[in-house]
Amino acid sequence: MRKLDPVLRVALTSNTFEYYEFTLSGFMALEIGRLFFPQTGDKSALILSFAVFAASYLTRPMGGVLLGWLGNRHGAGKVLKLSVTLMAIPTVLIAFLPTYQSAGYWATGLLIGLKMVQGIAIGGEVPLNMSYVSENTVGRDRGLYFAYTCISGFMGTLLASLLVFMLPSIVSMLSLLLPDAISHTRLNEAWRWPFLLSIPLTLWVMWVRASISEVSAVRPTPDRTSRSRPIAPLLQAAVLVAFLEVNLYTVFVWLPNYLNLYLGVALSDARELNVITLVVLSIAILCNGYLSRWIDASKIAFFSVCAMVLSTYPLFVLLQNGDFLSLLWVHLAFALVASGLLAMFYLVLADLFKDNWKSLGLGIGFSVPTAVFGGTAPLACSYLLKYTEVLTVPALYITGMGLLALPVAYRLAFSQGERRASASMAV
Repeated sequence: MRKLDPVLRVALTSNTFEYYEFTLSGFMALEIGRLFFPQTGDKSALILSFAVFAASYLTRPMGGVLLGWLGNRHGAGKVLKLSVTLMAIPTVLIAFLPTYQSAGYWATGLLIGLKMVQGIAIGGEVPLNMSYVSENTVGRDRGLYFAYTCISGFMGTLLASLLVFMLPSIVSMLSLLLPDAISHTRLNEAWRWPFLLSIPLTLWVMWVRASISEVSAVRPTPDRTSRSRPIAPLLQAAVLVAFLEVNLYTVFVWLPNYLNLYLGVALSDARELNVITLVVLSIAILCNGYLSRWIDASKIAFFSVCAMVLSTYPLFVLLQNGDFLSLLWVHLAFALVASGLLAMFYLVLADLFKDNWKSLGLGIGFSVPTAVFGGTAPLACSYLLKYTEVLTVPALYITGMGLLALPVAYRLAFSQGERRASASMAV
């Protein structure tokens, strides 16, 4: 087990930095909509902000293909060092952007450009992490390592959510302690602070990844175009990832804005609920990782998909009650039913591509459906609400995607899953 400790370090930190930086725009959507677009109503500002968020996903497939190809040729570990740099530079630059009030549409254009560079980085980052952990883990603990990889992303999301939630209190405290230092610099614009935090986060992740080249258990294999590359794994991955991403970005990123603007919940309460939910979700993911020692990962994912399809609409109906305790129970239910799929889908996808497409397949199979469905989910839900005025319409969207994913999850659980379980027990 000692030789895998460096892999555990990478798994625990692999997506933290990228998801912190990428989801900041989602949690600060209302502020960004007000700062980088002409003056408009809050609902329109939210739609415009999530349009920028969606635009950043357009470049994810480019990152998935390019960095996945490099991962096949040079090893996922080496390319992971490149992706963290690609993510860090635009995030730091966002902190120093002018706003629409001072630079007009130049500010908007610069924001979109930097977000698209982020999209390239994260489009390759997540698949490469899957590939790296898959290459360096064996036996019954594989599911646990992949659960840690997933949790690392939610730790970044949780950090972003927590910081945005605490930002007003932090601003008040620092304004009292350091009034001159704050008021006479760009630091008086508190929206910049979360982006500046990416500087120490970058240094930390780069330090962790310095050990990557020393622990690779599998030598990188050169890319061979003659290797069999069936289309079925790509299609299966696309359907499963599309459902996962729609649920993920609707329930765990967009929902605080929904609660505030459409249900009248105080924004501070909505963000507090999101922080609690992400903590519970991370714990539940870890529990599912341990459970995969005894139950095949694909079966855990299948039963999670079933639970999500059956519960999403009733939970959205319960959201309409509005009191904090009811909202808390609904959020906890969202976290618990989704945790199985979130914990296991990295492992399920890695096994889909390990004998054929490898890193390139993970890059395509993850980044393309994420770009098409994940990044557009908040925008799609906002538009559906605007034009239908049906408060539960996001639940219908999620459930419809889940019904498409159910047959794929079933096939993976009860055909390919049997072979994977046999191989795992044999190690």
